[in-house]
Amino acid sequence: MKKQILAFASLFFALPAFAAAIDQPIKITAMARPLSPNTIIREHSSLKEGAARATLPKRTTDYPTQIVRMEAELKGPPQNCDEVFQKIDEFFNDHITYDRFFYNTINYCVYDPNTNFAKKFIINSYFDPLDDEAITYLETYLAQHNGRDLLGSTFHVENAQGLIVSLNIDSGLEDSRNASTLLRLQHDNSSHYFTSNYAMQSDLISDVRQRFYSNDPGLILPFIDKWFFTSGWIYERVLKNSDYVELQPELIFLMDKNPKIFTPFLRLYYAHHCSKYASRHCL
Repeated sequence: MKKQILAFASLFFALPAFAAAIDQPIKITAMARPLSPNTIIREHSSLKEGAARATLPKRTTDYPTQIVRMEAELKGPPQNCDEVFQKIDEFFNDHITYDRFFYNTINYCVYDPNTNFAKKFIINSYFDPLDDEAITYLETYLAQHNGRDLLGSTFHVENAQGLIVSLNIDSGLEDSRNASTLLRLQHDNSSHYFTSNYAMQSDLISDVRQRFYSNDPGLILPFIDKWFFTSGWIYERVLKNSDYVELQPELIFLMDKNPKIFTPFLRLYYAHHCSKYASRHCL
């Protein structure tokens, strides 16, 4: 729910569920389209299942982000969602591990409430090999699994042709009466192109870790100038009056086959709580 506050020319808007928590570099929230209420969801992320990396391993080979966008009716003998998830894990998830890949995957299983048998499953995933050895491992995996049968349908991994990031930034004051709302003082958006998610992680997200979580004007203002096209002079005033800043990168992968774009169901947001500083503000 949004309410307009004319005195501030701002909006109160709902913060993500993690906004009241202690600052952490990365938070994950499911942002999927509405599905049947009889749906079980399983998430897999290298950011949750492995230690967070300050920097990505260096690759000497350029390699496209890998996309799985599979939605299919269950075929074959009846089975429940636990059995479906187990087969997906054995075929796919167990092979894409945090020591070799950066990945975010969400799996859905829709079931019949009368029988508890699975009716449909969805795999929504993007992943990148972390180093040259992982690329070799991936090529072997694809040779053995890509185009093969999974639960009665063809499993297909696609190459993303590129990545557009629609980058949003919101800054303002957390509502002391309701930690889930923000009095927004400033909002900006910019768009950036990367050859892959790996390239985006190495550039944008690396910069987020190095300069976004700071109240030092020598760090945060140049960060904003770089990613929001010389808006730092605006934020010099705004951040002095804000106690919360949030980055919302929306990933749009460009695909060769229809649909021509792929938007992940899992999105990563970056929240900076500034009340911990002596000034209790973000600058």
